[in-house]
Amino acid sequence: MAALLIGGALWVRANIGTLKEARGGNAWDLVYEGNAVSGDARAVTVRYRRNPDRFKSEYKDEQVGTTPLPWRKEALVNTGQVARVVIEPEPGTVASCRILLDGVRVVAQGKSPVPGRPAVCQVTTSSTPEKWPR
Repeated sequence: MAALLIGGALWVRANIGTLKEARGGNAWDLVYEGNAVSGDARAVTVRYRRNPDRFKSEYKDEQVGTTPLPWRKEALVNTGQVARVVIEPEPGTVASCRILLDGVRVVAQGKSPVPGRPAVCQVTTSSTPEKWPR
């Protein structure tokens, strides 16, 4: 009986990604961040992409109007889809952005190329559930 339980547990562990794919609902928990490196600590607009439903592949591009920096937003992005945030700063301001996996690991970062230009962060999420490349 113990061997059957151990064998079953090992099979589930080895096939959890396949099981999740079969049921749908594979999404990564990401955090989008925006900050001012120099200048006025405000963004004219912030645009980001998210999946409203982890069981459907449709994504939604959201936009926030004038907002103070630092700015932070949690979002779900399905496996194999593009995660993107664009921070458009006030004129004369240099902005930065980051995308964090589970709110901890930085998977994308960017900075305004010159003051007043947007900071863009983008990454394609891992298409393998539970496994993000190093």
